[in-house]
Amino acid sequence: MLVVNARHVPLSEAVKNTFDGNHPCDLCHVVAEGKKSEKKSEVLPTIAKIDLICATQTIHCLPPWQRYQYGPAVFAVAARVESPPAPPPRVHLG
Repeated sequence: MLVVNARHVPLSEAVKNTFDGNHPCDLCHVVAEGKKSEKKSEVLPTIAKIDLICATQTIHCLPPWQRYQYGPAVFAVAARVESPPAPPPRVHLG
């Protein structure tokens, strides 16, 4: 309907006429007649009640933190049996 109105009047006036409710289009008339002819439902809709009360829950707490003493770590380092290479290796940067 906005496009049809914009063909005949300026855009600002077309927007106003389209959405003010005083200038209904053919589709608006059909919808209004359909609503009038629609029979009201005699049966009231049933609304399910939602139970918002929570069930009791048990909270499990962890035992208090305790320091654990690990056993002593033994690291054995073997003495070097081989002597370093002689002459020392040379790096070629080239």
